[in-house]
Amino acid sequence: MKSNLLSVQSEFVEFFNKLLIQGGIKKIMRQKTVSLFIVLLLALMFQQPASAESQVVSATGVAPFTPGSEAKAKDMAIQDAMRKAVEQAVGTMVASETVVENYQLIRDSVLTKTQGYIQKYDVVSAGPKGGLYEVTISATVAVENLKTDLAALGLLHARVEKPRVLFMIAEQNIGQEYYVFWWYGKSEFKGQHFDMAASETAMKEEFINKGFNIVDISVATGKIDISNAYRIADLTDTGAKEIGRKLGAEVVIKGKSLAKAGPRTPGSSVGSYIADITASAIRVDNGAVLASARGHGVSRNISEVTGGTEALERAARELSGKMIDQITAKWSQEVQSGGLIQITVRGIEEYSDLAAFKDAVKAQIRGVNAVYQRNVEGGEATIEADYKGNAQQLADEISKKKFKEIPKLKVTGATTNTIDISFGGAAAPPVKPVEMPQAPTAPATKAAQPSEDRHWIQPDDYFISERPYEHGWIYVSLAKMKQSSTAKTKGEAQFFRLHDSKDLWIKYFWKTRFAEETDIQIGALVICFEGNNRDNIYRAPENKNSARAANWFMGRVTDTSDLYKGAVRIDTYSCSPEAIRVPIQ
Repeated sequence: MKSNLLSVQSEFVEFFNKLLIQGGIKKIMRQKTVSLFIVLLLALMFQQPASAESQVVSATGVAPFTPGSEAKAKDMAIQDAMRKAVEQAVGTMVASETVVENYQLIRDSVLTKTQGYIQKYDVVSAGPKGGLYEVTISATVAVENLKTDLAALGLLHARVEKPRVLFMIAEQNIGQEYYVFWWYGKSEFKGQHFDMAASETAMKEEFINKGFNIVDISVATGKIDISNAYRIADLTDTGAKEIGRKLGAEVVIKGKSLAKAGPRTPGSSVGSYIADITASAIRVDNGAVLASARGHGVSRNISEVTGGTEALERAARELSGKMIDQITAKWSQEVQSGGLIQITVRGIEEYSDLAAFKDAVKAQIRGVNAVYQRNVEGGEATIEADYKGNAQQLADEISKKKFKEIPKLKVTGATTNTIDISFGGAAAPPVKPVEMPQAPTAPATKAAQPSEDRHWIQPDDYFISERPYEHGWIYVSLAKMKQSSTAKTKGEAQFFRLHDSKDLWIKYFWKTRFAEETDIQIGALVICFEGNNRDNIYRAPENKNSARAANWFMGRVTDTSDLYKGAVRIDTYSCSPEAIRVPIQ
């Protein structure tokens, strides 16, 4: 808004000067509309932003009163009421215990600037009461300014449990042929030596200055194993979440930045350089997007590399400001009004148990505004609760309740935004021994086996087709086997197809696993996810619903020359290695 106001002021001054130079002002001054013309322009110049976030608060202040000092007492009582109005606004953003623990800091850094937060106020009532003068006001508090200062003090971060932020910015500066990025895992990329990206460093500085808790990758990257499928510049949300989880981050900010040379004045040794950066902030536990923004930077310098670096840093700082505003606004909204908590329920034997659980959570737990059911499949459900608080607080409340219909219910895990709950039943139908031969120690192995992989594919899932693969590509669908194939069924097995809930007898079916780099060879038969196409590349599913409902297709690998760029040709289509599975039978 400030930049817009300055632009308007600049345009007005330029226009006014032109009028003076051309003598046009004399003609305008003769017109009867000159007063209105100038008033409108001045009003446009000095208008206050109307869209700034604010909050109306009622507060009562008091001051010592003796006869004859009414005016002074009233002024002091108004000041006290304004301070209490700001205190109330702080209380809606920061937990009461945080206010108590940090009262000295809040008083010195926030409450001393009371008038800076009060946009306007109206006196509702005023008058002496005994030895005090009491004033009640209705004040409009500039919440946006308050948020910024509380964020800078780190108090808002404390309210949302100080999440750790990991930066993953792929950068290409002038003189570099490829994007470089730290999660490639080496000090060189295609012969290019690189250190920390300039844009990532600038972003870290901006976030640290605002009190954010940053993950230090310099001491952590050597301790984790990063899959080859994730060693790409165009990292998917799934890859970012996986790496973030390994490094103990709650939020990952991922993106790309690019610097290039701009127009150069003929004969000048100084060049112009421009940079652009895009990024998004993702919660590691549930994949929710906290912020998304773009930044632009311009520089002039004799050196191309220095000029490009300066432009990248300026673009990163502009981006950081936008993202910090979005993240702070999101956290403030969640603190004040609540947010969505993802609850994964496993071991459901009767749908009525899930319905009873949802009703009980909504009716019996204070702070729950609504409960939304997202999906139910194979004894597992995903629901979301609109709750004023974090997931750990909700988990505590659920664990205290007694559910008569579900006596074995227990909370098995919780993060800041997710909860895992077990009803005590079977998590999914068991895999038949004829289809998945087991060794004598199978029960222990099966207990340790995850219920689904990173594509949200479960151990008893099959991909099926009504026709055989011959050449080119064919669509395949996700299904559950109801009856295995035998000589009596002529080699056909009965399946329940998930996307349309149909029972089918099928001869062509495959179990699969996530593809490793060694699997991606010319001629290899693979399956790729079709439901996430970005930049003409089919990418991995970003959530369970799309993974299990959208299309997959089967084909042979025809080109791996761009594998290092994160793309593989399947027939005539480009797929990310992260989106590929291989048949195992």
